[in-house]
Order: sequence, then C-alpha cells, then structure tokens
Amino acid sequence: MQGERTENQSISGDLFCMRGFGIALVVLVHVLGVDDQHGVRKLFVPGRVDLRITYDFIHSFNMAVMLIAAGVAVSAFGRVNRSLFGFLRKKLDKLVVPMLIWAPMLLLMQELSAGLPHGMRAWGELLARVPTAWFPVYAIFWFVHVLVWCTLLSWIFRRFAAPRLGRWASLIYLGAAIVMHAALVAWVGATPSVLGEYVSLVTYWNRFFGLGLFIQPAMAGTCQFLSRLSVPRQLLVSLGLASVMVAVYAGLPDYEWVCVINGPLGFCLLISLSVFLGSRAREGGVVWKVLRGRFATVGSISMLFYLFHIYFVSGTRMVLEHLSPGMPLAVHLVVGWTMGLLGPWVIYLLLKDHPLFRWSIGFPPRKAGPEASGEQPRPEPTPVSSGV
Repeated sequence: MQGERTENQSISGDLFCMRGFGIALVVLVHVLGVDDQHGVRKLFVPGRVDLRITYDFIHSFNMAVMLIAAGVAVSAFGRVNRSLFGFLRKKLDKLVVPMLIWAPMLLLMQELSAGLPHGMRAWGELLARVPTAWFPVYAIFWFVHVLVWCTLLSWIFRRFAAPRLGRWASLIYLGAAIVMHAALVAWVGATPSVLGEYVSLVTYWNRFFGLGLFIQPAMAGTCQFLSRLSVPRQLLVSLGLASVMVAVYAGLPDYEWVCVINGPLGFCLLISLSVFLGSRAREGGVVWKVLRGRFATVGSISMLFYLFHIYFVSGTRMVLEHLSPGMPLAVHLVVGWTMGLLGPWVIYLLLKDHPLFRWSIGFPPRKAGPEASGEQPRPEPTPVSSGV
C-alpha cells in the first residue's frame, strides 16, 4: 500500500504542471474566440483562416486532456470508501458552489458589456435569465457539469462494480463509456431535446475521463521512463507527438475523429513537456525551476483561473480596441493572454485569505491546509518571488 501511494504521488507534480499548460491554452482559446463573434476573431475579417485553424487545433485536444487528467487523478487519489453523502458534499463544495455563484456573474458581465438594459422591463428580462446560467449548460460551466457527472459515475462504478471485476474494471468502464455515448448519439439524433443533448455532452466527455482511469496504473512508469531519456530525446518525443497531432488535424476530414485521436495524443504531449520541465528543474537550472513551479502552481489552483480569466481576456480586448482601433493581432494575443493569466493570479494574492472568497471558488478554509481544486493532495502554492 505504501509503495502504491508513493508511486501515485510521483505523478502528482506532472499532473499539476500539465494542468497548468491546459489552463494556459484555455486562456489562449478565449483570447482567440470560439467563433467569429467572440474574442479577437470578431475584430478581424470574418472566417480568418489562421485564427480559425489555431482555435480548431487547440480545441481538438485541450479539454479532452483536462478530462483525461481528471480521470487519472480520480483513479490515483480519489477515495472510494467515502459515503455517497460525503462524495456529494465534496462535489458541492468544490464544483457546484463555484458554478452557482459565478455563472450568473459571467452571464451578467457578458450581457452588460454589450450595453445597459433600458427600463425596468428590460432589467427584469435580464434578471429572469439568471437561472439559465446554471442549466442548460452556459459558457465555460459545461466543464463543471461534466466533472460532477463523470466523477459520480466513476465513484458508483469503483465502489460497487470494480471490486467484483478486478483488474479489468477500468477497461470495462472505458468500454461502457464508449458504448453509452454511441447509444446516446443515436437516440439524440432521432429525438433531439435539451435533456438529450445534455446527457450526450456528459457521455461524450466521459469517454476521455474513462481513458484517464484506464491509463493511470501506467502513468508513473511512463513518466519515469521519459525522465531517464536524454534532453534531445525528450524533445524529440514532444516534437514527434506534436507533429502527429498536426498531421491528424490536417489529414482527417472528420473533425470529430480528429478530436477523438488528438485528445489522447495531446495528453501524451503535455505530460512529456511536464516531464521535460521537471527533469530540467531537478538538474538545478533556476529558470527551469521557476517555469516548472509557475505552471504547477497554476495547475494547483486551476479553478481560480478557470473562473476569472474571461473577465480579463474580454476586458483587455475592449480596452485595447478603445485605445487604438485596429490594434495589431500580435498585441491582442500577447497582452490578452498575459492579462488572462496575470489577472486571476492578482485576485488570488489579494483574496486568498478571505474565507467567503475561498468558499465561493471551491477552496477549503485556510486552516484546513492545502488547496483542493481537484482530487489529489497538493502543496500550498509557492508565492511569486519579487525577482521574477
């Protein structure tokens, strides 16, 4: 048991670092814009190819990576022996409460940024839309819905079915997740409905979550193997994975299949980059240690960045456009991405000790110890030194 615990802990740092990469890419995606009506894409020629391709490529793997990582974390660190009430209470505190509080805030911000309502009736109509921030799934908060359901399904399976299935349990869960989604797609296609599409959304991402459960036992050995490679070979692995992902994106006409393939490949790519940074940091390079530490810290408090980056991304874009219409794309991308990461970090530094704020973003009370935006234990985030 002690050996298994040590092995699981050995992948914790790589998971945090990888999650930091993922959050950085989430911010970049929202700087770009999910379509021609959002982000910097709405400031330039509609359908601009380079922006569309960049968004589509990142989107083909990034959120799948986050779900795979969540599955790995649940398998490695999730407690199966807690009661259903204890499980639901944890999900309520860490996922549901932040969504209940901050989803309406995001909806109101996005609506009011387009202009203030005129008259009491318009204000009443806007406020009446607040419940739609919770369901159907609104904006970025689909991820919270998916995480709650995926972790609940896996808890039920691991608590009641896995002990009887033995070593085949995770493979059976993955297979069942694939079959379940295929069945839901057929059903929703015949009878489209809000509920059907919602369930289909959950089953779609549950396949990647199930893949994380399945590959977790091999994670520690794989990371150790990668860490023993020379620097050129580590870089070659990462470059090779990136090249295959680009080839898949460019070569397959069906974007859904691109996502299915690039999701696991993207997970391998980000893990290989995390191992590379970890190896360089252990060799004593100050820059590498700082870089690794920053990404791991972002990953360890990822919920904070996920909740607040859009305010800074959108605000920065509007300020830049107001100051100088026609601002170069490079300025929008660099400044918007920087502010999308720096802004939430400043909020954390200012409010990290406030109990109500911590509760609103799913962090435990300060006296409870480590941050907990995911399933695994973690150290307290390292403060930013003044010299960096």
